[in-house]
Amino acid sequence: MELVGNKETTIAVLPFQIIGVKKDMSPVINGFTEDLIINFSKFVGLSVISQYSTMGISDISDTESITKLGADYIITGSFRPSGDGYRIGVQLVRTRDKKVVFAGNHNENLETILNAEDTITQQMVSVLQQQIAHDLLSYSYKKESFELAAYENWLLGIRELKKGTVESDLAAREYFKAALKIDPLFARAYTGISLSYFNEWSCQLWDRWEVSQKGAHDYALKAIDLDETDYVSLAVLGRTFLYLGDYDKSEHLLRKSLRMNPNDADNLILISNCFIWLGYLQEAEDLYLKARNLNPLQPEAYLPIGMLVYFEKGDFEKAIELGEKVTIVSIWTDFPAYMSAAYYHLSKYDKMNLYWKKYLELFRKNINKGNEPTDQKAVEWQKVVNPYKVKNNMEPFWDYKLRAYSKKNVSPAPARQSNSTTKGSFLDNGELWELSYLNQSVTIKDSKGLHDIVKLLEKPEEQVHCAELMGIVLETSGTSMIDDRAMKAYKEKIRSLKINICDAEEMGFTQKADELKEEYDALMEHLSQVTGLDNKIRKTGSSIEKARAAVTWRVRSSIKKIENVHPQLAKHLTNSIKTGTCCSYEPETQHEWTT
Repeated sequence: MELVGNKETTIAVLPFQIIGVKKDMSPVINGFTEDLIINFSKFVGLSVISQYSTMGISDISDTESITKLGADYIITGSFRPSGDGYRIGVQLVRTRDKKVVFAGNHNENLETILNAEDTITQQMVSVLQQQIAHDLLSYSYKKESFELAAYENWLLGIRELKKGTVESDLAAREYFKAALKIDPLFARAYTGISLSYFNEWSCQLWDRWEVSQKGAHDYALKAIDLDETDYVSLAVLGRTFLYLGDYDKSEHLLRKSLRMNPNDADNLILISNCFIWLGYLQEAEDLYLKARNLNPLQPEAYLPIGMLVYFEKGDFEKAIELGEKVTIVSIWTDFPAYMSAAYYHLSKYDKMNLYWKKYLELFRKNINKGNEPTDQKAVEWQKVVNPYKVKNNMEPFWDYKLRAYSKKNVSPAPARQSNSTTKGSFLDNGELWELSYLNQSVTIKDSKGLHDIVKLLEKPEEQVHCAELMGIVLETSGTSMIDDRAMKAYKEKIRSLKINICDAEEMGFTQKADELKEEYDALMEHLSQVTGLDNKIRKTGSSIEKARAAVTWRVRSSIKKIENVHPQLAKHLTNSIKTGTCCSYEPETQHEWTT
């Protein structure tokens, strides 16, 4: 299959055979194939089959499995001991006629194997460009320098991460820390630590949700500081900013990650999931389908995301078709709730109720500390935890469940309900606080954010400076990084670029669209450095900025903890509290708080 126009050519890198090497071989040899796959996946114009589909193919003679891969070219090779080092053989095979279009040998020792990876990548790309008469572009392929011992620890850490357990995440973290002791500037090790926290966060360990999210965020930032092309950390940051409600930064980072590497199947699925929340449903579907095509021997791997894509696109039958194939419905706590909602939209109420019961059971176990939840609480939690930017297909289902709950629990209204003021309390009892709202009382551990929230509740509709919440006098001097006029011009330019990019893509002007995207990225990168999460202009040399960031994190962190025990209260606080240089509590209806 030759590349025509912008159509991508697909390659698969089979595991390199190890001939006569001892069992206790270096992790560098074990990681050689994986590194090649990552290298090739960064080239625009190549689709690279996921290692999860190729890792089980032990020989090029396995024609049945290779045919299922659907690749245009196969890269295969071997390691053989040679003196104090290894002889690495490599072949590029065209699958349509099984012709070997390139073969080469490299004599390397452990210290030079990494150079061999770089050489083989460049050789293969050069040959492929001649074969397909097309320039293969690379956004992020570059050789990173690091200590071999640090790299070995990184490989061992990645091996642990792939096991997918909390215990293996902790073990992986130790390997990555060991790598950083050897080489403190090793960007990949910071990415590894970020991923170890990200795995915990993605697995919805609710007792550690906040810690895991912050760990994923902070270590990804450190990796990006050292290597701005680290596509994995870019995607992790995109997701953490999404859950922080900064949709513009989230989208910018996710799209940059996608351009840095358009062919890593697992990364494509992560971005697809985030695009669903952002409302880019067609792009989310395209990424889901591409990820499945790049992992053809594991067709079940990405079904949950596929279910979510088609649910939000309104193709409920397709969503159910995929969802029914998912063997572990507890993959997300609210996965059964989405299945229940899909059946609701098709008026299949028996199935709707069946999956809703499954959701309530998971909610009771994972979220509600073993207590039987009400439909209202289970719905309110979903509203809080899923970071939708736009209207979504869950909303009609949520309304239906809440109406049914209200009718089921209707009772004569007590006389005091004629008063429209909603009452609640935040009582500080030392190490534990007692919170009460909407006839539900909970206890929660003390935190600085709770004290901040109380100060805001005591002054509704008033602007409270972050310095007052911190309880300190701040140095207010500092120079604005840009002025208001420049900020207005930047925003107008961003709007103009978005329109021009869409026009260029619709008209098929690919090169022009890419040029505009680069300009858009550069502008967004600059703005991310001069503005905060609230999009207000930062000041250099000012401690106000540090206080603003600290208060914002404290308040949001405490609300996230409240969400675990009282979703309705967390939802109210999320909607009513605004953070920034000046913070405020602005409820939609009158509230009376006891503090």
